[in-house]
Amino acid sequence: MSGHQFTPPCGFDIATTTVAETHDATAIVYWGYRLVIHPSGTLFVHETYYNKQEAELGFSSSPARPCGDSEAEVKTELELMLEGLEEPVLRYTEYGDPTQEFGRYD
Repeated sequence: MSGHQFTPPCGFDIATTTVAETHDATAIVYWGYRLVIHPSGTLFVHETYYNKQEAELGFSSSPARPCGDSEAEVKTELELMLEGLEEPVLRYTEYGDPTQEFGRYD
C-alpha cells in the first residue's frame, strides 16, 4: 500500500465516499490513490482510504482530479497518482452501489 497519513481536509464529507456506514472519518488512518474499474469497464483514479491495519475502507465516490495552487502542486498530485498505479486495481462494485456510475465527466 502506498499510503499517506490521513488528515481530513476542510469540508471533507464521509458521505462522498464508499466507506461503509459503520465507519466514520476517524477510522481512516491512511489514504492514497488507486485505479478503480467502474461497472462500465472504464478505469478511473480514486482517492482510497485505509484503516490502521492498512486494509481498504473504501474510496471517493467520484474520480480524483489533480489540482493545486501551482504547477509544482499539480505535479506532486500526479506523482502520488502514479504511485497508486503500482497497487492492484479495485472494483467499484465491491465498494460502491453497482447500479450507479459516479464520477462521470459529462
